[in-house]
Amino acid sequence: MISDVADADGGPGPAETRGGIDLGLLVLRVVLGVTMGAHGLQHLFGAFGGPGVGGFAKVLGSLGYTSQTTLLSWITGISEVLGGALVLVGLFTPVGAAALLGVCANIVYVKFGGGFFQKEGQGFEFELLLGAASLTVLLAGSGRLALDVNTPWRKRPLSFGLIGLLLAAAASVVVIVLCR
Repeated sequence: MISDVADADGGPGPAETRGGIDLGLLVLRVVLGVTMGAHGLQHLFGAFGGPGVGGFAKVLGSLGYTSQTTLLSWITGISEVLGGALVLVGLFTPVGAAALLGVCANIVYVKFGGGFFQKEGQGFEFELLLGAASLTVLLAGSGRLALDVNTPWRKRPLSFGLIGLLLAAAASVVVIVLCR
């Protein structure tokens, strides 16, 4: 049965199971947060050989975005950096994971026609994997090894995760409708 975390000690099942789940969520959050945060730094500041805002706006234009590409570059980069940081440390995790999911959903939508596998920048397999990781963190919560440890959304991750999923989907649709 799908349910939220409801028992008194803050987690389902025996202590060994909880410890494994919490450690697994920590690893997932760290990898996802660092990866998406680094992408955001590329898009905002040109770090790690990235294009910066102006270059990323051109990339968005080449992907079919026709309106407000510079603004969208800023929003995407900020979503990746802040969302990645929040997910990394497990603070306001549903907000961070929803921001990352929204970014990933948009790029999967844009690249979908180019096929699944990465070839010449057209495949969407990498973005789909990052989106699935974002969705997993969104629905499962941050785990107990996070700054969110005593928050309502850590204790009821599914409820807050579904709200985050709806917000990510709505934001993705708005961006696609207004900017493509």
